[in-house]
Amino acid sequence: MRIDSVRIGEFRSIKGTSLDSCGKLNVLIGKNNSGKSNLLISIKRFFDFFTTEGRVATIAPDMRQPNDWHQKNIRSAIEISVSLTLGDSEREEIRESIVAETPQVKNALAGAELSNLVTVDLRFLPPPVSVGYVSKINFGNSLDRDGLILGVSEESAAEIAQKSASIDEYTDESQVLEFILAEFDEDDWRRTRERGYLTGSIRPSRITSMGPNASDLIIKHARGASSYSEFRGNSRDRLQFLSARIEEITTTPFENSISTFSGSATNVPEYVTSLLRKIAGMGVHMLSEQRTPIGPAEASRILKLKTSRGQGEVLREIQSVVSSLLGVQIDAFSADDPQLERRPVPPSRRTDGIPAELDVDDFLVQLNGSGIREALRLILDREFERPDVLLVEEPEVHLHPALEIAIMQYLKEVSDDCQIFLTTHSTNFLDAGSLRNIYLIRKDGATSAQHMDLEEAESAIPEELGLRLSSLFMFDRLAFVEGPSDEQILRIFASSLGISFGQAALGFVTTGGARNFTHYATTATLGFLKKRNVRTLFVIDRDERDAADVESLQQRIEGVSELVVLRRRELENYLLSPDALARYIATKSEGAATPSPGDVEFVLDEACQELFQTAVERRVLKHACRPVIPKREKVLKRDEGEEFETALKAQLNASVKELQEVSEKLGDLVEEAKEEVLADWDSRKSELIPGDEILDAVFRRYGLRFNKRKDAVGVASEMQRSDIPDEIRGILNELVR
Repeated sequence: MRIDSVRIGEFRSIKGTSLDSCGKLNVLIGKNNSGKSNLLISIKRFFDFFTTEGRVATIAPDMRQPNDWHQKNIRSAIEISVSLTLGDSEREEIRESIVAETPQVKNALAGAELSNLVTVDLRFLPPPVSVGYVSKINFGNSLDRDGLILGVSEESAAEIAQKSASIDEYTDESQVLEFILAEFDEDDWRRTRERGYLTGSIRPSRITSMGPNASDLIIKHARGASSYSEFRGNSRDRLQFLSARIEEITTTPFENSISTFSGSATNVPEYVTSLLRKIAGMGVHMLSEQRTPIGPAEASRILKLKTSRGQGEVLREIQSVVSSLLGVQIDAFSADDPQLERRPVPPSRRTDGIPAELDVDDFLVQLNGSGIREALRLILDREFERPDVLLVEEPEVHLHPALEIAIMQYLKEVSDDCQIFLTTHSTNFLDAGSLRNIYLIRKDGATSAQHMDLEEAESAIPEELGLRLSSLFMFDRLAFVEGPSDEQILRIFASSLGISFGQAALGFVTTGGARNFTHYATTATLGFLKKRNVRTLFVIDRDERDAADVESLQQRIEGVSELVVLRRRELENYLLSPDALARYIATKSEGAATPSPGDVEFVLDEACQELFQTAVERRVLKHACRPVIPKREKVLKRDEGEEFETALKAQLNASVKELQEVSEKLGDLVEEAKEEVLADWDSRKSELIPGDEILDAVFRRYGLRFNKRKDAVGVASEMQRSDIPDEIRGILNELVR
């Protein structure tokens, strides 16, 4: 059986949501405190409810704390519904067990198309009732009336739970009485009766194994008799009475009937009990974010494999998995530390009685880094437990990125045999590829889960754009910037101003330049991101764009994204702070040059004056070097009867003519560009020239060269809050709005 879907209501941060169409490997992503852990815990609580007895209802289940209820609203029930996919043989086994127990439905079942899904609904009633019960079992989903296997009302559940509690109480006492009759001699009885507590040769672990009340029951029976023979006689009589009561409760029909596949019933059919036992038999293992440190328990289990006949191959397989994934060798040895011998491993953390030590590459595991220990924790838990369902919180904790990818590949491989649900903040766990079950977890008042459509993402996001899955699903906002240094500069400015990109879940995508704007600003890409509630914003350089150019760009993304065009030519033009440049030049020159801010300001003005012609040339190039492309479509769709070569030559000649016209009016273009630059020169000259060229001219005066990728970030880091222009402050606030 595998989990097909999970529906949760009124549990902790979850008002009502579901994980639909679950696969082998299911990844839950979302911000901190969005409720990802609660979704995993709800799955664990579902399976924890079932016991090997296959009971339908129980008193005081795990769900009994007010904090378990959504907003502590204990007026409604917690509901957890899980749909399980059955194999054909499992489905037929249920069919046959129903027929065997209720032959009257044989003909109805013979031609019935039973679903391979079975859905089990659990309800947990709030205090003071505190009853947990299976409210419904269905072939198909919970709404499929024709597939009802079991239906239980609150009244029936309370009755069944009370009967189960009485049977448990009588069974526990019967176990104690059987122990008394088998192992309690006259000296044990006398000492217990006289002293009021258990003494002598009785092992405390033997008593605690029979339940928390076992000791009190023994003392009560011991002090209730005046002789040992009376004590034994009373014990036998009480044991017979309890056996009779258990039989009576078990065979007495329910006063509140239940619904079954064959109709109304006054007891739980064996086919229901059998199905619940199968669910109870599913191994479910959870690795919470706060994991138990790896150490003696795992060492003991490895040592047991190492010293047990026929287990060598199992050990070698585990060692091979660890070696291939982590590049280390593990082994275990009996502890030779006398202090460790005196402090044996507690029974809850030990699989045999031998204290052991775990070695990683010939060093104790405790001496290895936290990344290796965390990776071993996950791998060994899975290899030892071999669960049917593995729930993992934040598997990337303490892992190096390379280890993250290795662990993700491991989880993908083992998910063929073990269904996995994990929560993560790591982009590597999303970008490992081949994932088809990603759930975006949000908390807007209450936790909700959205199954992401990756096929739609792949069709909407061209592979060559380089957009990673993490960009699509890990962020609420995406800023498209032209280069890596642009992102770094904006991050530095935001940090200086106390603006948190992380809190706003803002990610960056580097486009490689404004020329690629149309490549990224496709309707499919931006439409998909908007549908996914990812706000997108393009921040591009002004370059030589005029108002008409900006308007054209805005029209391309209208309704699906937003555009910010810098007022200055490029982002480097916002780094021209004399104070910051003076500090950075002194550091970069290692003291060879120590200019004052006044010196730098003078050099900046000189550099701009010298670069006047550069500003003019850039404007001319904008007009003179526009693409001139022969119109291919006009050749393909030429008039009927027109020769191919004739049509193509006409287009080539038209392009040549267009270029000739530009060449002929080049002088006019230069004059127009000079006029445009001069119109703003006195007030804005440092904003019209390429910023990197201004900075390089300044650096040259001090025997240095400006490297855009490294030095732009360095200068930005030297800028104080007061150095950051208001325009940049506004852009940063817009990014996190």
